[in-house]
Amino acid sequence: MTVRVVSYNILVPIYADRREIYSRYRSEFLKADYRWNLIRSQLEQEVHRHENTIICLQELSLTLLPALGLVFRQWNYTLFHHLYGGRHNDCMGIGIAIPTSMKRNSLSIMRIGDFIHSISKPREKQVNLLTSECDMQEQQHDKPDPWESAMARINALICIQVTISNKSIYIGTYHMPCLYKEPGMMLIHSAIVKDLMFHLTGGQDFILAGDFNFDPTDICYKALTEKNYDGYQIPGSSTYEISYRHNAE
Repeated sequence: MTVRVVSYNILVPIYADRREIYSRYRSEFLKADYRWNLIRSQLEQEVHRHENTIICLQELSLTLLPALGLVFRQWNYTLFHHLYGGRHNDCMGIGIAIPTSMKRNSLSIMRIGDFIHSISKPREKQVNLLTSECDMQEQQHDKPDPWESAMARINALICIQVTISNKSIYIGTYHMPCLYKEPGMMLIHSAIVKDLMFHLTGGQDFILAGDFNFDPTDICYKALTEKNYDGYQIPGSSTYEISYRHNAE
């Protein structure tokens, strides 16, 4: 028996209803009620037209979560989710929906920033009494530490293990922070998400789906998808001692 995995970023309503960005569209097409009907119709097709479909979702929201939970129950699905955002993005989060006919063996939800915090130790500050005020001002204008930025992000990884026809498989989903101006931070998250999936699955088969906010030409994509890829170097930290070495496999 085969399993089918699909992934959708359904865009939180508070981001969709932005006339200044989506000026080409009629305003009624941006409203949550109109978009919800389209989202529900698309997901229903995935459920009814294909057997053993697992659905990964990004940009879940407090607004649409109750309706999603209801329709998934009607379709004999169970939705596992984690909302990690705040008021500014309607508590944005991620989820994985699986058919109730599938046996769930395990479920893990990990915030990448929390994991980074667990492997980080602040460096001891070296006090130099001769440091001038000018030097101190220059230090304040340094580029942000990529590890500090990566640690501050609250994006989470969901990993679920299911059994189908006596065969076990892991499914993970993740939504990468959309911070194109901080490629080092995105590279750190890419490497750690990949390594965490290998750790959580114990080397067993897995599928990782989501919205990663990069394309196949980016180093982040290669770091995440290619085996034994070593064409990149994880950036260092001037603020923390990091107990981490990425897995190239």
